[in-house]
Amino acid sequence: MSIVKSRTLKLRPPRKRLAGIERREQIMNAAQGVFSEFGLEGAKTQQIAKAADVSEALVFRHFPSKKALYKAVLRRVIDKQDSRFERLATMPASTENLINSIREFMETCVLGGGSPDAHGARLLLASLARDGSYASLVYRRASKLWTKSFAKSLAAAHQCGDALVSEIKLENGYAFVEHVGTMMLAVQLNRKADTLYEGDKDELVRDAVWFACRGIGVTDAALGSYFSAQSPKR
Repeated sequence: MSIVKSRTLKLRPPRKRLAGIERREQIMNAAQGVFSEFGLEGAKTQQIAKAADVSEALVFRHFPSKKALYKAVLRRVIDKQDSRFERLATMPASTENLINSIREFMETCVLGGGSPDAHGARLLLASLARDGSYASLVYRRASKLWTKSFAKSLAAAHQCGDALVSEIKLENGYAFVEHVGTMMLAVQLNRKADTLYEGDKDELVRDAVWFACRGIGVTDAALGSYFSAQSPKR
């Protein structure tokens, strides 16, 4: 007498049917992660479909090509960048707001993989390592959107004696601040390399802000007053 062992079939739960807009966002979220890791050339639509938990055919139903999907992801990253810079542009010109804007940027950068800009940073770094077209677009737009408010606050700092007039071109000063933060973020994205810096994240933000602000001429006295005001009252 033979004994037949019954096997319990594990049925995969049915996929939740999503509206077209939600499904498109789901695909773009997955694509952003894949593109940030492999770049446009290295990313495969099969990888994106798997990450989004959809079929490859469904990916092509929403996006006619991998390049079209890549452009859609980039547009979304740029839209987020625009909204952040629009908020900065509404801030009154002052030394405090100049330092505040740099501090907010550095705080985002030291978060590494937990930063809301993590995928955007990976895309930027991947672009710099390849044809540079996306990186060039990001830098041009960032410069256009932030340089004006940056210049006004720096001028206000010059006027009240909180900053020394520097020989460094304004556009380069802005770019150097951005590059310091982006490189910190790049290091923090790699957990094996995040021991490069000394101190906790708060100390790292403070040192980065102090370094960047001194580079554009903000005085130690102004920075000392700013950080003293930020310290919790005892």
